[in-house]
Amino acid sequence: MLLEEQLLAEFAARIHAEVKDALAELEPGTPLPEDSALAETVLGYLEEAGLVAEHDLCPHEDTGQRRSRVLAYALPDDSSRLELFTGIYLPPNGSEALPPAEVRRLTGWAARFFEYAVKGDHGRFAGNDPALRAAQRIRAEATRIEDVRVHVLTNAVVRDRAVAGISVEGREVEFSVWDLERLHRATGEEVARERIEIDFRKLLGRPISCLEMKPPPAEYQTFLLVLPGELIYRLYEEYGARLFEFNVRSFLQARGNVNKGIRDTIRKEPERFLAYNNGLTATADEIEAGLWNGETVIHRLRGLQIVNGAQTTASIHRAVKEKFPIDRLAVAMKLTRVEPSKLDEFVPLIARFANTQNPVQVADLSANNAFHIRVEQLAGDVWCPGEESRWFYERARGAYEVARARLGSTPAKRRDFDEEIPKSQVLNKTDLARYLMSWWQRPDLVSRGPQKNFSLFMSELHERYPVEWTPDADFFKAAVATALVFKAARAAVTRAKLQSAIGQQLTAYIVAKLSFDHGQAFDPDFVWETQEVSSALVASLEAWVLPIHTEILTTAGQRNIGEWCKKDACSEGVKGLALPMPSPLPPEFRPAEDRESEVLIPGTATSDAGGSGLIDACCQLDGPAWANVMVWAATSSGVTEFDRRVAHTVMGYALQAWSKRPSEKQAICAVRVIRAARHAGVIPLA
Repeated sequence: MLLEEQLLAEFAARIHAEVKDALAELEPGTPLPEDSALAETVLGYLEEAGLVAEHDLCPHEDTGQRRSRVLAYALPDDSSRLELFTGIYLPPNGSEALPPAEVRRLTGWAARFFEYAVKGDHGRFAGNDPALRAAQRIRAEATRIEDVRVHVLTNAVVRDRAVAGISVEGREVEFSVWDLERLHRATGEEVARERIEIDFRKLLGRPISCLEMKPPPAEYQTFLLVLPGELIYRLYEEYGARLFEFNVRSFLQARGNVNKGIRDTIRKEPERFLAYNNGLTATADEIEAGLWNGETVIHRLRGLQIVNGAQTTASIHRAVKEKFPIDRLAVAMKLTRVEPSKLDEFVPLIARFANTQNPVQVADLSANNAFHIRVEQLAGDVWCPGEESRWFYERARGAYEVARARLGSTPAKRRDFDEEIPKSQVLNKTDLARYLMSWWQRPDLVSRGPQKNFSLFMSELHERYPVEWTPDADFFKAAVATALVFKAARAAVTRAKLQSAIGQQLTAYIVAKLSFDHGQAFDPDFVWETQEVSSALVASLEAWVLPIHTEILTTAGQRNIGEWCKKDACSEGVKGLALPMPSPLPPEFRPAEDRESEVLIPGTATSDAGGSGLIDACCQLDGPAWANVMVWAATSSGVTEFDRRVAHTVMGYALQAWSKRPSEKQAICAVRVIRAARHAGVIPLA
């Protein structure tokens, strides 16, 4: 029990730290800032666990006798359920607890927000654009909203999480409370799967018939089943996205031709569904099978996971919601029991080979994907210039705070940890997807939200790189450089103080435009070496904020601006803008024609020889000579800040009697400084 309390306390501290970080990322003037930061933090965990597909922040609270209050909402295009999120953040004091009465108040205020939105009572949202747009969209989509689920999010402990459902505007409204303890359980790898237990005798009144593979291999056990459509509907209605934790593609919207074909078959020829459809592929931790009236049957399953067939399952569920009969519909299922120790090996391969309708790439199953494992390793191995700090890659959410708590067990150790891995140098996998997809000129996909963009990013990786490719140090450095550019653009948007609720989307569009206009000239090594973006590029980014923001607003017209940002047409409009860029370009951009003659492009046939000569030229100066160069360079307008920083690093090598020689890229910059110093008379001409 003591260990459980310790783990919960560590998790609470992690949540507090993440809320603090999220608070700094919010748009200026965001209502209910601490509660909104909590919502962003908790929803990040829930989305990663597959319990929530997406969300849009729309914090609002009004006063009066019939108060309404909400923090965020989700209304996926392929869903008939509206998800509303409310909640409250309690500052750390060691005894955070939320009374049930407060929970009931929060749920009532959120339900009232839905009531006002559907009725068109939108005057109360005047001056709060995100809340107004949310209300307008809910009203516009009211005909397809069949039920509502209100989630209460809190970092406190709630002893009684049961809240009775109600009916609002003809829709059933149910409530779900995510307190500290429940969220902590949901982040465990085994918890969600263990909770899905299927008893066919209770669901169907009898065990379900099956055909078992004989003899069963030692590593697994496989059965073939035929499930009635009604059972598929009831499973999805009860467990939702938790059925698909091993299938990241369940986050994607059902818009492809295959999904339309599934729906057409359900509507027109349900009795042929079994013949036309490839069925489901599933795994389970435990399968209780036996004989019943002489036939092989399955009585109960524990840990059911559908690793292929999320679209089929969701389509059947949607068909019921659209009032299509499914009593003649049946679905085939291949069910495999896998030893827990073999899950990481088996599940990706099962998902890869099972699906012939919409091929699932190996990259889609990314929880323990080799790409992320390799990036995590690179973050630990590749040090920033100067070898004093490094970046941290969060392959699992919250890993940084866990490492900081475990490795920084004393104040001195924590200071050392923070110096070596500052919080500003943390990348999580959804951040990486956002940065790279923006640079790959897909801001419309970035605007769909972290999890959907992440799923699409994994597919994009497969398209851009060969199967045998693995990230290397150059890829990692380029990714960090892209992250720094994105953060600089985000800071430029914040400084603009536009009072806009699309700051993240606008940032993605700015980075995509920068890549579209000047990506071919971008040299990420320059950004990596300085670990910052030049003042010249910052000025350009600041100049781009307003015209790109205006373009998005203008082309959106009367549309919901958040939804418009998700459209390819919005992206194409921004690409067509003519935006200023100084000449010469900022130092991050070095077209070949602007390079000095001795600066060879790394990777060319003569690069190695030229690079070796440049390194030798650096090493011809001793430590005192380099110190004189740096004294002059510190105030010279003829030396860029980038070159100045690199030269300072090279000077350190010289003062250590060249125990370490500069790299080729460092030598390129250092030789520029040497030549400028010679022309200035600081050192003799060669």
